Amino acid sequence: MPISSENDQALPLATRLGDYRLDAIIGHGGFGITYRAFDTQLAKFVAIKEYFPVEFAARRPDGHVAPRGARVADDFAWGRERFLDEARALARFRHPHIVPVLRYFEANDTAYTVMEFEDGRSVAQLLRTPNHRLQPDEVRRLAEGLLSGLRAVHAQGFLHRDIKPSNIIVRHDGVPVLIDFGAARQAMGGRTRTLTSILTPQYAPIEQYALDGKQGPWSDIYSTAAVLHHTIAGFPPPDAASRVGNDPYRPLSVTHADRFDPALLAAVDRGLAFTPEQRPQTIEAWRPMFGEAIPLAEDALTERMPPASTVAPRLGAARRAGRDADEAASPRPARQSRFRRRLPFLLLALAIFGIWKYQAQIRERLSGAPKVETQTAMPPSLAVASPKETPPPAVVPAKPAPDKAAANPTPTPTPASPPRAAPDTSAQKVLTDQAQRAAAEARTLFDRADEASRGARSMAGEARIVAARAARPDLENAERLSYDGGASYIGQVVDGKRQGLGVAELGNGERQAGDWDANRMSGLGIVRLGDDTRYAGQWRDGQSTGLGVRERPGIERSEGNFVAGRLEGPGVRRTLTDPNVVQSGEFQFDLLDGPGVEAIGDRERYAGGFRNGRRQGYGQVTGADGTVRAGLWEDGKLVDSTP
Repeated sequence: MPISSENDQALPLATRLGDYRLDAIIGHGGFGITYRAFDTQLAKFVAIKEYFPVEFAARRPDGHVAPRGARVADDFAWGRERFLDEARALARFRHPHIVPVLRYFEANDTAYTVMEFEDGRSVAQLLRTPNHRLQPDEVRRLAEGLLSGLRAVHAQGFLHRDIKPSNIIVRHDGVPVLIDFGAARQAMGGRTRTLTSILTPQYAPIEQYALDGKQGPWSDIYSTAAVLHHTIAGFPPPDAASRVGNDPYRPLSVTHADRFDPALLAAVDRGLAFTPEQRPQTIEAWRPMFGEAIPLAEDALTERMPPASTVAPRLGAARRAGRDADEAASPRPARQSRFRRRLPFLLLALAIFGIWKYQAQIRERLSGAPKVETQTAMPPSLAVASPKETPPPAVVPAKPAPDKAAANPTPTPTPASPPRAAPDTSAQKVLTDQAQRAAAEARTLFDRADEASRGARSMAGEARIVAARAARPDLENAERLSYDGGASYIGQVVDGKRQGLGVAELGNGERQAGDWDANRMSGLGIVRLGDDTRYAGQWRDGQSTGLGVRERPGIERSEGNFVAGRLEGPGVRRTLTDPNVVQSGEFQFDLLDGPGVEAIGDRERYAGGFRNGRRQGYGQVTGADGTVRAGLWEDGKLVDSTP
């Protein structure tokens, strides 16, 4: 296999590393290069991964690896130690779904890990076939293998952190194997942001986007579910960053219910929940959600590779015709064991069926009253409106203060539910129903706004890290540029333009620091305006656009999605004066517009409609004592309410 231009930093083929002779390059990325090698002592092929972070390492003519300058030397050495730590940890594992690590060593001023060469194809290669997805039986076997392997990893206190199709090999005997753990990669991401490839967006959960994001088994569960989504649908789910606010994710249980087991689809949807708290927290909690698609079994946490006769059927082999054939191929004791486990549930189901069928006779016996045929109508479900996309505005308007003069109605006891009767068409009934619907829509938008707020805070943290690096006095290849009016720039320059990391000081007191592209801030960065207003987050073409946090210290703070400097879409805005007013929902032109929630200190909480930042339309107010009142507002003023 000749070295291509994209592999020009790899070692030449036929290079000897001790007992190993390199004969092919089988993988490369931002963190390392993987070779196929021949073990001359054992006469077998192995896989060797070389620690080679391409963003701050280079190959010298003699084959040795060196950091790109003194500035990153410490980070390079620290990452090499984490690479070896990962190898030591993995060497302890012996599990059929985890790649075995045979040894590790240092050479060429870098580090190497020697692994079993798994002869097969990656899931990424399988997904490049014409259909771009796997068959139901193949997905089931893949899911079962991944959950088994991750259970072993998590039981030892480790996370994979980089589960994606290219890091799963399906051997020729059909067994899926996890390779290329990302522990060292994530550790480097926590130390320096010079590595941009510490995650794969389509498969990484939102908590991996933040250096301080709390990761755990639920993070690997999201990535595993994302891989399964890709194998089922033929494409990965939306990037986690794009799911903040107006989540475009469509559940598989809706889109693919005609081809796959409903329990399996529901389990994958649950694993892809945006917020970590909504996902299963452990593999043990997630596995039962798959139902019979993945039978519950006690697999050893670490075990020897099973003989060829006991491994799972090959992925892609001929499928058996239906579940009956699967059960016929199972040993009789296993079928009897499953029957005993299901017997209590069958008896319970029969009992419930009997109670349902003879419920009228049972009620008659218990009450002594004659049987009366009744039919109870179920109330229709409340429809929840989806937030609307808002076109980006052209200018940044002044930000009016939130409405602090909102009505604070006198709390009244919540009335008891009336007995069944003819529908009440009174004005009070209409007001209550409309307010309940508006409050339900507002609470839905509140959840999305809260997600956007958390994502914005994480992105702001990332932006501050980038800005701090841009302001380092030893920034590599930094130049100083001066402009009319007292403006200046210190940072990286390409062809006379601000390009890379840098800090700009303007004559009006404004300061910008972060990523630059063609003389404009683009990427991550911060700005401090002349009036001390500050923004930290994403930028595009010189405008604060994307997830971020804007703050006027001691006055106001906004968190969410911004367009050209304004809060647009899901977000949260809060005043920092007394009483604190917090508005959550969908914003347009920096003002809450549509369903939303407003809390005024500890006095009251309003859920309902807004227009231009003021209460408008129907809504509910919850007082400090928990009482709820329905009302109708116009331009922030209460015009009607329940008694």
